[in-house]
Amino acid sequence: MFQDNLFTIITEEIAEQHAVFDIRLNAQHEIYKGHFPTDPITPGVCIVQMATDLFAHIQQRNCQMTAAKNVKFLNLIKPAEHEVIRYVLNWEPLDGDSYKVKAVVSDGETVFSKLSITIAVR
Repeated sequence: MFQDNLFTIITEEIAEQHAVFDIRLNAQHEIYKGHFPTDPITPGVCIVQMATDLFAHIQQRNCQMTAAKNVKFLNLIKPAEHEVIRYVLNWEPLDGDSYKVKAVVSDGETVFSKLSITIAVR
């Protein structure tokens, strides 16, 4: 949904149930013009959707977040200050085609968000 639009993948390391992505945010994206024009920040819903998009990239299938058990936004992601951010994903299969995915979003030093979400693979 946002891949190659709001963000692009710079590097990826994918293992059996673990992945690390460095992504570059597109500071010129339309979202930042409304959130907020004079001091843009990445909306929380976009942070969660980017985790879902990255998991879809791993699965090479369409994915949809079906539940969010624990989502913490700890620091703001300002694209002018944090052009490159890191997503570390760990997952385990649940029933059917669903996965419990945990993600930590950071710039290597500052943790921006921690997520625990359920994603269905379609």
